[in-house]
Amino acid sequence: MPLKRPLPALMGGVSLSVLVSVGALAYQHLRTDALEERLLREVNTLTHATHPRPAHVTATQPGTFGEAVASLLPALIQQAREASALSAAEAATLEAVTEGRTPVMDLPATRREALEHARPLMRQVLAATHAESGGLPEDLRPLSGPEVSGRDALLQALRHVVDAAALETRLLVSRGDADQAVDTCVDTLALSRELALGGGLVGQRLSANGYGRTWRACADALDAASLGRKRQALSQLTRLHEGFPPVSLTLHEEAVAAQLHAFRDLLSDEARAELPPTWFDAPALPGALSRRLQWRQWVEDADRLMAVADQPAEERRRSLADLETLKGEEYFRHAESPSVRLSPEDVEALALRELRSEALMALVEVDVARAEKGQWPRALPTRTASLMLKPVDETEAQIHSCVQGLMPDPLVVKADGAPALQQVHDVP
Repeated sequence: MPLKRPLPALMGGVSLSVLVSVGALAYQHLRTDALEERLLREVNTLTHATHPRPAHVTATQPGTFGEAVASLLPALIQQAREASALSAAEAATLEAVTEGRTPVMDLPATRREALEHARPLMRQVLAATHAESGGLPEDLRPLSGPEVSGRDALLQALRHVVDAAALETRLLVSRGDADQAVDTCVDTLALSRELALGGGLVGQRLSANGYGRTWRACADALDAASLGRKRQALSQLTRLHEGFPPVSLTLHEEAVAAQLHAFRDLLSDEARAELPPTWFDAPALPGALSRRLQWRQWVEDADRLMAVADQPAEERRRSLADLETLKGEEYFRHAESPSVRLSPEDVEALALRELRSEALMALVEVDVARAEKGQWPRALPTRTASLMLKPVDETEAQIHSCVQGLMPDPLVVKADGAPALQQVHDVP
């Protein structure tokens, strides 16, 4: 006859079993050996990553953009420090002149003088985009080290170069030097692309901003250029368009950098010794147990985000909404990584960059087709779901965006040989 076990003993056994299971689960979640090994692999991969991209010129310079521009960085920083701050009114006038909404004669004399001063260094930086391969200088990469103020200052200095080059393009167009203006504007777009190659989300944002700053002046230059320069520019613009890095790669860079910033003190001494020297210093922070769980959450969040980041725009929008819903259903979530995210502003900025790049290519295709065949094409030669062509008359056509809100004003293309100065401008 089997022995009868007292109920308290039975319950105690069940409780012990549950505690063991919970303890084992907690132990697995608190262990970060796998996270540590993965982080070291990814740091090694990204710090040694190369950034090949189609060169936009045929006569390239050996090496990378980062190598070509590295010696110019101290001068860029110094020039940015010496630049006088703009008032709100001056900034608005400068933007309006650059975009062609205000006549060049309205540009203040101080801005002309500033451009004269910046021009030699600006041309050296633009020439660096002729390197055979992309890749930013080490100090500009997200994994350069925990100190970000120097990196931000360098990136902002390069942004000043983009602004100056966009204004230079506008001035060249106004003087009738359209082919030279195309040379400048294409190099400026190339510089904007370089900022996205290994520059993290900050680099992507500056890249999108650079296209926004340059594309109207570039459109005017392209429309007014000679037919031969137009054909050459179309090939260059195509190669630039093909060279944008995937958003998932940018998020990967940010995710690894975020882990180093927040959790490197949780690494073993042996693992920390394998990091780049700038990351060796790792003061211990409180709450190690909780932060181990947070580390795991950050990695899982980043993996989910990277999996959908390169989807087509509408599909990505739905996927991002699904991820937010999933987060809302999870219990005991820790604070999220502030840098590994795709905000609506980021999504729109990157979509605008792609649209502007496509619009410039479409403009040149339409203009060349009109010059060669004597009439506007019935549709854009390169099929795109984002743009459509609307001929107005024999001398004018418009390129409209099919994406509501992204490009509310169409590009207006003047046929070559029209009596008036050929320009691309906003429709009132």
